[in-house]
Amino acid sequence: MKAHDWAVDQFAPILRSAGHSVKCQYKVAPSEGKKRGDLEIVGYLRDATGPRNLVIDLNITHDRHGRSTSNPHTNGHLTHPDSLDRPLEIAARAKITKHQAAYSNNNSTSFMPGVASTSGRLHCELLRLLFLQAHRETEEYCRLFGVPAQTNQDSFRYKRAAFYSGIKGKVGLIFAKAAALRININTDGSPVAMGRTHITHTSHASHLLSSSLSHHLLPPRSRN
Repeated sequence: MKAHDWAVDQFAPILRSAGHSVKCQYKVAPSEGKKRGDLEIVGYLRDATGPRNLVIDLNITHDRHGRSTSNPHTNGHLTHPDSLDRPLEIAARAKITKHQAAYSNNNSTSFMPGVASTSGRLHCELLRLLFLQAHRETEEYCRLFGVPAQTNQDSFRYKRAAFYSGIKGKVGLIFAKAAALRININTDGSPVAMGRTHITHTSHASHLLSSSLSHHLLPPRSRN
């Protein structure tokens, strides 16, 4: 659970970079069944009834067989070699079964699973969320720096692609490290001391600037 909590703490600032308010773990709104997701983005969605919060529950699933004494020949082999995304789909369905119905009667909250595999593959719903996050980061980047944000322009699409690529890389690395932490090893094979990461929360503008620089997007120069 410590590795899972660490992943949640690392994921939250990525979602805050476009100015969203994000709640974590015990601060997340409980469902009717008193179950909670891991992250809640306040007012992230909007429909005819108004803004809706989005609750996300993270999960890292195995896509290879573990140690088996009854079938040792399967050890380390893919569980679904003909459908690499199948383990993600199974894990996502389990999360939906656990949470979605319990949240369905809440008119202000929607639910989605955030699933990755130990090999670094991301579930389609999580990829859609990251693309939407990249789109919103690009719009906010343009607003903060006074750049026209016309989504049909090549410059906007280039910036969005850079944000999306960078976000996917960061999220993939978070899940990869969390998978390693679950068995208490570092990437160099040495034991690691588990602990909660304390993140300093600053304005979303500084988050966004740091994010854009990590994607090799320099702030636009002022024109003389």
